[in-house]
Amino acid sequence: MSAQTISEAEQAKYWDIFTSLGPQNGVVSGGQAMGVLRSSQLSDNQLERIWDLADIQGDGNLDFEEFCVAMRLIFDVINGVYPDVPKSLPDFLVPTSKAHLVAANQAVNQGPEQFDQPDDHDLEEPGLSSDFDWYMTPADLRKYENIYNGASDHHGQLSFDALSDLYSSLNNVPDTDLRSAWNLVNPRSDITIGKDQAVAFLHILHQRVQGVRVPRSIPASLRATFQKTQVDYDVNKARTNRAQGNQASARTSKKAEFGQNYLNRMGIGGNKSYESKGTDFSSTKDTDWEEVRLQRQLADIETKIKDTEAEADRRKSRGSSHQSSTALVRRELEAMLDWKRRELTRLDSSTAGAADQSLEGARNDVDMLKQQLDALENHLSKRENELQQVLAEIDREKSST
Repeated sequence: MSAQTISEAEQAKYWDIFTSLGPQNGVVSGGQAMGVLRSSQLSDNQLERIWDLADIQGDGNLDFEEFCVAMRLIFDVINGVYPDVPKSLPDFLVPTSKAHLVAANQAVNQGPEQFDQPDDHDLEEPGLSSDFDWYMTPADLRKYENIYNGASDHHGQLSFDALSDLYSSLNNVPDTDLRSAWNLVNPRSDITIGKDQAVAFLHILHQRVQGVRVPRSIPASLRATFQKTQVDYDVNKARTNRAQGNQASARTSKKAEFGQNYLNRMGIGGNKSYESKGTDFSSTKDTDWEEVRLQRQLADIETKIKDTEAEADRRKSRGSSHQSSTALVRRELEAMLDWKRRELTRLDSSTAGAADQSLEGARNDVDMLKQQLDALENHLSKRENELQQVLAEIDREKSST
């Protein structure tokens, strides 16, 4: 169990990482932090929840205190302090200066707004067709995605009110139909919806503009997907200034006109899709995660050695004829353990002297170390397989005697 505090040494390490990201006005954005966070190799879902816990101010950025919270949570999850990301921020990680914000967020966290379902007679408006088609043409899908990209927030989420300008451009579509379509794709009554739900919502509105009645239900597969939908939190897709698109040629059909005026006003009209310009941090290097994993691998190897020694002792007392083979495997594992320890010492020395090395030299060292680690892991896997074969052979001989 890690200490219930962030030590000064940890803060100093986090400060070095934080400043290396080039904070603006004392904060780093999701795009700036993406490379470091993803180098932890935690899943996007886990990183999403860690970001939400650390972003106490809810502004989509992390100041240094919040960055420390995020880094500590990541290390604790990697080290097994928590089996998974905690649902709420541990008390010892709440910065004193932001304790009131945490308390306020907990106080106002009361369920989202829910729209009333329209009556049946609203769905049976005369003159509308019931022949709803869930198929989306590639052109329609691109248009829906452009609208979604232009209105979603930096978390990739879309609120009902974010499309108010679009609603005003839809002639003869009553508010009850808008809300009915929203409820249909939002069975959990969340405040916001993700990309898949937004695309389905826009498709329903598109069909409604063409004179097709809003359906009363959605396919079971879509409902299951929407009910378990979580935020598609890809910080590399954070929205930047929207690029001005080419103005589309005027078209008269209702199918072509759907959302086009809205897209033109947003500056993403025409056939050009909205493109994210998130910062590319593919060259970001960080060895802290490797240190943590190397330490865990050492612990695993030590456990295996102890188990092997215990099994060897048991076989020795029974006069096993394979004692020499087990001893050989044990020596190889011990040699591997010593190698890993030397690599960890080397990694620590490399990290300590990084401030005196050029950035290019540090990157080369990290690349070389990763190659060595890969080779070691392959060798370890091979030796573990050989050990399993030896143990299986011993078990077979035991059963035959």
